Amino acid sequence: MHGFHHLRERARVTQGLEPFPSRSFKLRTVDRLMYGVGFLAPLTLLPQIFQIYSTKSSEGVSLLTWVLLTCTGILWTIYGAMHKDTHILFASGFMIIFHLTIVVGLMIY
Repeated sequence: MHGFHHLRERARVTQGLEPFPSRSFKLRTVDRLMYGVGFLAPLTLLPQIFQIYSTKSSEGVSLLTWVLLTCTGILWTIYGAMHKDTHILFASGFMIIFHLTIVVGLMIY
């Protein structure tokens, strides 16, 4: 994996892409903002979780949608691990936990 990460860095340099973290203040600010989004995004699922478990009803909520979202979260987690990106890994890991919480609630109720 380490060799792959090195190749990605070389590709960024040869393609003229911005280094990470960026030298530009504006881009570094956006990067920091996105770290916050990565933390807050999983929390947006809490109302759905509370609704399912407090009403003990999954009426109107699609099981297939949440199973597919769980699968995409797993792929994002693998991607984050392969690229050694802890922010993607952290955010997608929490998303998987919350998606699975919803899937379990849908299967129970």
